[in-house]
Order: sequence, then structure tokens, then C-alpha cells
Amino acid sequence: MLREMKLLRNIAPAAAALLLTAAGCNSTPVRQVERAMEPPTPAQKATVERRAAALRRALSPLKVRGVGVPLSSYRHRLLPAAEIMKIVRQLGFNRLYCYISSEKELDDELRGLVTAAAAEKIPVELMIRQGDFRHRFRGNALVRSFLPQYRKLPDLAAEIIKFNETLPPQAKLAGVTARFEPHLFTRANGADQIPGMIWIWSDLTFGKGLDNDKLAGASIEVFREMKAKLNGIPLTVELPDLYPAWCAAGSLSRGRVSDFAGFDGVMVQCSGNVPSALVRGYTAAAGNRSLVAIIPVADHSSVSRGALRRRDWNDLVRAVDYFVRSTRLKCPGVVLMPLFEIGFMLLEQE
Repeated sequence: MLREMKLLRNIAPAAAALLLTAAGCNSTPVRQVERAMEPPTPAQKATVERRAAALRRALSPLKVRGVGVPLSSYRHRLLPAAEIMKIVRQLGFNRLYCYISSEKELDDELRGLVTAAAAEKIPVELMIRQGDFRHRFRGNALVRSFLPQYRKLPDLAAEIIKFNETLPPQAKLAGVTARFEPHLFTRANGADQIPGMIWIWSDLTFGKGLDNDKLAGASIEVFREMKAKLNGIPLTVELPDLYPAWCAAGSLSRGRVSDFAGFDGVMVQCSGNVPSALVRGYTAAAGNRSLVAIIPVADHSSVSRGALRRRDWNDLVRAVDYFVRSTRLKCPGVVLMPLFEIGFMLLEQE
């Protein structure tokens, strides 16, 4: 187990540059994701087994016990897919969420991971971000021919269907989860250069009928178009908790949990250290629909990223146990992410 979890943390700086060298490429660049590594002095085997058992017990009351695996991290693994699945099982997870940041990641490596999960009877969902899939436009005609043109979410749906058709009958995708994030469409990331982009997200344009509000509404329509093109593959919306908060404050008119009633599910991404309070507040708005909470786990150095803070493995398990006990009647599932950060904590020496 200790040897299996040897994964590098840092990404070679040259990797991002290589993505821009292909002239005329119209694919979405792979978004870089931090990877975990084995601690300098790993814990003893008995300690690792005790920790894994504690997390299994904490998660056991939940119907959905998911874990997120960024595909850009998985590609640099030292583990085969079958070994990844052993770790998933050891920690008590029963559903795998594979984050892809580019359609190029719909390939043989992902196919192998999905097939290995099917052999363990663990369903797999793809997870994508709205901000990773958008058409981009800048520069003159000559410059644009050398820059990637990002695919939009409805375009990606057709490629997901094609990928799903290549999977064995017993290993089809269980669904797709797309993160709702129109707040990324700002001038800072070139949103004003996207063709057809009329509105720009800004701290100055909060309010019903203003740009931020219109961007939220337009994004919902894009998600509906994607759902229609997925040809029956369930589509769940991953909703950052800041949107319901903005709606409650009157800053937006779209972005409540109830606004996504037409989709196959809603997940609430908890960006702080008290996810139980957030989930309890949103379940009433969900009506009869079940919410699944997504809880990012922060690494030791994180001070600004919205995620669950923890000092050690025991601290993490206490937080997960409290979340489950206080929300399980209203929240039947949770997704912890990323697996490689959780694995790092699992192997830390006490």
C-alpha cells in the first residue's frame, strides 16, 4: 500500500507549454491539477489499516460514498487501474467521479479505469467544469489559427456519447456531472473575447437583470442543451454553494437549487469548513430531490482555497463523521476529493 501511493505533487512547467505547440488544434487544453505524493516517512501498515477502517465506518450510513479522481493526476500515477480500485474499496467508497478537463482525456487510459471500476461493481461518473469547455477567441485571424478553440458543453456531449459506446456493455458510464460556474467568465480570463459573449461577470454587476444574473440564466440554458444531447446519460449539476447564497441575498435571481429541477440530480459543492450547515440549509429548497454534497479536502498548505481544513487523518474522519451524522437524513451522499490528497493523509506518520 505504501509503495502503491507514490505519486508526484508538482507538474512539470513545460507540460502546459506543449499544449500550445500544435498549430490549428481545436481541442481543450488539459487543466493542470495538483497531485499528492507519498509522505517522507510513511505510517506503519497497521496504522494505515486502522485509519481506513475509521473512514469506512464514518461513511457507512450513506447511500452514495463517492471519491473524486482528477484524470490529469491519474495519468501521472505509478498505479495501474486495478490498484486504484483496491484503494477506493479499502477506504469505503462505492462510486468514482472522474474529473476530465479536456475531451482529449476521453481515451484508452480512462477506458481502462472505467472498466476496472466495473469489475469491482463501482459506477463511474464523469465530472467536468463549465469553465474548461468554452469557445475562446483572441487575436487576428492568423494568430487564432494557432490557438485552441475550446469546445462548449453541448459539443462535448456528443464526444461523451461516442466514448460511452466504446465501453464494454457492463462498464457504461453511470452519468455526467457538470459544474455550474459562470462566475469564471470575467475580463481577467478573456471572456469578453468569446464570440457571442454579451455579458461579463463582475463585482459591479450583481443584481436582478444585470450581467451576472443574465450569465447565470444563460448558463442554465447551456446545461439544458447539454442534457438534451447526452442521449439518456444522466446529467447532474454541481452547484457551488455561493450561488444559492447570492440568490438568498437578492444579488441573483437564478442559481438556487430549485432552478435545476429539470436535471437528473443536484450536488452542492461546499467551499468552506462547515459543509453540514450549508447542506441543511439547501435540502428544503430541493423538495423531494436528494442532494449529494461535494467536499473538497484541503492540503496542509491551503489557506485561501475553499475546502475542508484538516490537521491530520483523525481530524478528517471526525469532520466526515459529524457531517454524516448531522445530515444523513437529508443528504444521502457525499463526494470527497481528490483521492490522491486523501491518500497522502492516509499515509502520513502520526
